[in-house]
Amino acid sequence: MFEVGKEYHRRTDLHEKYGGQRQGGISTPQNYPFIFIFTSDSGEQHGYKDEFIDGLFWYTGEGQVGDMEMIKGNKAILNHVETGKKIHVFEYTRKAFVRYVGAAECLGYKEQIRPDREGNERKVFVFQLDIDSTPANQGTIEPPKSREIKEPKGSKKPTLTELRKSALAVPKNQTKEEKARVAYQRAEAIKKYVLARANGVCEGCEQPAPFMTSKGPYLECHHLYRLADGGPDHPDNVIALCPNCHRAAHHAKNSSIINKAFIKTVRIKECNG
Repeated sequence: MFEVGKEYHRRTDLHEKYGGQRQGGISTPQNYPFIFIFTSDSGEQHGYKDEFIDGLFWYTGEGQVGDMEMIKGNKAILNHVETGKKIHVFEYTRKAFVRYVGAAECLGYKEQIRPDREGNERKVFVFQLDIDSTPANQGTIEPPKSREIKEPKGSKKPTLTELRKSALAVPKNQTKEEKARVAYQRAEAIKKYVLARANGVCEGCEQPAPFMTSKGPYLECHHLYRLADGGPDHPDNVIALCPNCHRAAHHAKNSSIINKAFIKTVRIKECNG
């Protein structure tokens, strides 16, 4: 239905077609089994800080003043499985436009103390979401089984295919606690996979890693879709970069062009193996 990584106009592409509240971070269309949630950096001024922690996306509930209550949009997120609603996560890219991140399952929530819009401390709900950002064509880009990581003699580490399989693990018929643990393991697996895929060479400038560490060539994992610069974790969404390319992806005047080039690079590598 929604394409991971695709940009949508919030009003015309989402609300005029499906309904739901056109303002705020949580939208609950009445006639469709959806919950739309929206995240952006601008929310931090009102006490909203959304970020990836240990493989899960911690999403701040709704309510700008006073203690949050488990009603309306907050209740909809918490009870979405029971009510048969699917959570769809969107990230603002520019005014009125959002990028689709993926479908999510709420594994629980925590209560925290944060300032509200007026600077007064209050209780907030932070929902822990397990986001599935698998592209629709994911099944067509499995790397060839012959690709292996170069190893010192006498040691045996998993192939790229095995690492990729771990990075894409989707728990089924498990408890929420087990799913949270798998999400953390998946986040760690994607880092190992991307670094192995790079094989010591920056996937941006194609130059060798600038130096060696005790664990191997030094490269940094960069997420091609921001979501507070944390995720989502998927082989198509993460690239291994040298520090110089990584800083350019974030701070260069033409960073948007740089990231588009990186997205193309990763897609080619994932398709061709």
